[in-house]
Parts: sequence; C-alpha cells; structure tokens
Amino acid sequence: MLTPSSAGTAIVVAKSDLAPGTELKAQDLTLTRFPSDLVPDKAFRSVEEVKGRATSAGLSKGSPLTSSIVLDQQALPKGSRDLLMPIRLADDASAALLQPGQKIRLFSSLPDGGSEVVVEKVTIARLVDKPQEIAAESGQLVSVILSADDAGRVAEFAGLPISFAILPH
Repeated sequence: MLTPSSAGTAIVVAKSDLAPGTELKAQDLTLTRFPSDLVPDKAFRSVEEVKGRATSAGLSKGSPLTSSIVLDQQALPKGSRDLLMPIRLADDASAALLQPGQKIRLFSSLPDGGSEVVVEKVTIARLVDKPQEIAAESGQLVSVILSADDAGRVAEFAGLPISFAILPH
C-alpha cells in the first residue's frame, strides 16, 4: 500500500479549476506538500500571501501558485481606472535592467526606418518569467500599468519591436 509522504515542502495550490482574473479566496486554495526538488521557483508557501490577489492565467486543480501566476497585489489600487497590459520588449539583455515600479518610455522601430515614441510614461508592474522547459519567444514579456488611451496606442504598434528608456525618479 502506498501512503502519502509527509516530507517535502508545503506550497499553495489551486483547490479547483480557476479562470484567468479570478480573485483568490482562502476556499480556492490549499497547501500541498511537494518533494523539495519539484517545488517551482517563486512558489507561494502561505495562503495568506495569495489571498485577495487575482490570477493572471487559468489554473487547473492542483496547480501550484507562483509569482508569475498571480497579479501583483499593489499593481492597481482599488478604484483605479488604469489597466495592466502585457508588452513584449525587443531586447532581453536590456530588459534585465528593469524592476517592478520603474517608470519607462516606450519606443517602436518603424518598418520604413526611424522610430516613434509609443507612450511617454508607463510603470512596470511585473517581469514575466520565461519558461525554461520550452523554446521561449524572443524578447522579455513585461506587464505595465497604463491608461486606456495609452493601451490603445500600444495596440497600434502590435507586431513591431518595442524598446524602452528608463525614466528618472
């Protein structure tokens, strides 16, 4: 007879299937012990750390919750009219300079040469971890906080390389 092992590390997992954007409640989550060598990087170890945050993607029952699966709690204050938007930056090496909370200006290279300012100022909410197990797309995916008008402007440049400049404090 096989019996579950009590050894390992307790991490937070989804108690049932969850849709993207679900605001997490204690009843949605449970602690499960994983073998220590199988615990994902940045896995949450306490339900309290995750409660009240929203999922950035859908989760299946038993899926571990990691920092790349939940939106930053402080990213958008209650009542904010701003939006969170994912943007793929062209240069991975330069994107390594970014941290959540930094303000940046977005630029795009134009197909006929030259460049154009896409948005004057956005705030980095999160840098999205690249999966190691599959061939990752080129460019760093970041989540930014911006107005609805600025989100529309970014959408106009879909498919074009986006670069950035870090703005002073």
